[in-house]
Amino acid sequence: MNIERSARSAASPKPPRRLHPFILFAAFLSTFYIGLLGPILPALVEQYGGNAFIIGLLFSSYSFAQFLSAPILGAISDRYGRRVVMLVSLCGAILGFSMFALGGALWLLFVGWIIVGVCECWIGTAFSYVADTTKPSDRTRYFAFLTAAIASGFIVGPATSGLVSRISPVAPLYVLIGLLIFAAIWGYFSMPESLPLAQRATVLPLSHLNPLTQTRDILQFPQLRLLLLSYLLFWSIVIIPSSNLPSLLSDRLNWTPEQISPLLITFGIIVVLVQLVVLPLLLRRFQEIHLAIVGGSIAGFGFFLIGLFPITGSLQLVYGGMMVYSLGQPLVQTCLTGAMSKSMGADVQGRVQGSIAAVMALAQVIGPLWAGWLYQSVSQSAPYWAATVQVLVAVAVMLIALPKLKRLNRKNRATNDQLNQYH
Repeated sequence: MNIERSARSAASPKPPRRLHPFILFAAFLSTFYIGLLGPILPALVEQYGGNAFIIGLLFSSYSFAQFLSAPILGAISDRYGRRVVMLVSLCGAILGFSMFALGGALWLLFVGWIIVGVCECWIGTAFSYVADTTKPSDRTRYFAFLTAAIASGFIVGPATSGLVSRISPVAPLYVLIGLLIFAAIWGYFSMPESLPLAQRATVLPLSHLNPLTQTRDILQFPQLRLLLLSYLLFWSIVIIPSSNLPSLLSDRLNWTPEQISPLLITFGIIVVLVQLVVLPLLLRRFQEIHLAIVGGSIAGFGFFLIGLFPITGSLQLVYGGMMVYSLGQPLVQTCLTGAMSKSMGADVQGRVQGSIAAVMALAQVIGPLWAGWLYQSVSQSAPYWAATVQVLVAVAVMLIALPKLKRLNRKNRATNDQLNQYH
């Protein structure tokens, strides 16, 4: 009997936890470094003769590298599992940020940032991990907890930057590198694989290693086209508070990193509270796409308020705009991701999340460059007026997608009912 019990135990290993602490920590790091870099980037870039446009170009080069690599890493994770991709990503980030910290010239900042972009697949892999271990009906709720961990990086990152930058502008980077090394060691010894062999892709075609081909294949699914387009439109303005707002406050008010940090910390706190408290309650009554539409409308109004600051000089508009924006942004991010994930099968979750990460990266190529050019060439308010219009267009695209999603949901419910009757 003991032999039989042991055999059953070996054949059916304990499934991984839905929200493994390491996955939450890796998700946290994915925005921790953005929050940490935001307050210090003006000082780091200006010492080599850079400006707000160069900061936007830095973000864009990183995001373009991520756009090229994210679908490839997603496809690899579908074939070989999430664990190997996560660990390789962390090791690549250690190398890239080490070059960024050592610096010495502007081109070295770009090289280090690009290396991080090529390897940074933490968010996509973390979402795939949660998708592997949850039922579709529960998935968005767990995505909300994961996104809360991501948002918490916007709290701790600026706080760390404001505190440690008193030593030197580059000191926060060494804190980041230490945390990445810790994460790589922790993940190696503790991260279980979430994707069973039976659910892995059986082959890895060369076409899946072409980011453009893979994105085209994903877009063949009609339910993803409009949602990915709205995600692209929205996410290209999400990075503006990190890439452009510090420059605005520095230029208008001569603020230092210590003064900029509390604003970004406030933003992160509100986002985390929305993800942990508000969103789970809303998901009990409303569909993901409806919440994303409402969230986009709220976020657009937040950018409108910030755009008034350079005209009026009222700092209250910046704080008010960031607070309003932080209420809407998590609704769009989590609910759009949940809607796309729930519409696809288990064997392509890595490709779906990789494509979402690629769209996010492409948006972050466009957004910082566009915002930096508008800021330098048009006016300090222009990036925020443009963001207001763009997010409203994203909401319009979501509204167009509603009928398609309703038909898909009816079809999925009918299929599930048939399966239940069969069993």
